[in-house]
Amino acid sequence: FKVYVKYNAKAGRWYTKKDEKDAPEFEVTDLTAIFDMENIKTGWILFPPNGAPIKHWDPSLYQEAPCPGEGFKRGFQVDLYSEKNLLGVREFCSTAGVVITAMNALHTDWEATKDANPGKVPVIKCNGVVELKNKHGSNYEPQLQIVKWVDRPDVFDAPAQQAAPPAKAPEPAAASADDDVEF
Repeated sequence: FKVYVKYNAKAGRWYTKKDEKDAPEFEVTDLTAIFDMENIKTGWILFPPNGAPIKHWDPSLYQEAPCPGEGFKRGFQVDLYSEKNLLGVREFCSTAGVVITAMNALHTDWEATKDANPGKVPVIKCNGVVELKNKHGSNYEPQLQIVKWVDRPDVFDAPAQQAAPPAKAPEPAAASADDDVEF
């Protein structure tokens, strides 16, 4: 299993753990990471009270699977990588509407710019949150932005049980104005 990173939409904060065991969660104060957008999954997800999420994936991003049962919500899953900010590869999964909205916008940006960056993956930064109020109170939409493109790290292609992070994050192939972005 991969260690998770999660976004609390009620608080507008990111959290992860050091490892998958009983380590306590800690807040990720600078979410800047490589997102494996090429392999994002969408589908139906159920977060039971005391267990691991149950996931039923769509056949493709453009074909929705039927809902498998009561309590399931539409959601997504994508792998993130940052040695500095996340301590390695993390699985990001959510069914929160404000997070899905942010990911839809990010996916649109990624699709519009990926062909100009062949063989590269985007480094994404959360540049803050926007408070949205509705009948359920306040939720905070993460503001996700592509800040640069880097070579695809091998950690995304390693089997889950062997997905140990490399000694350092991959270096970008060409210099850009955003070279000072740390992840």
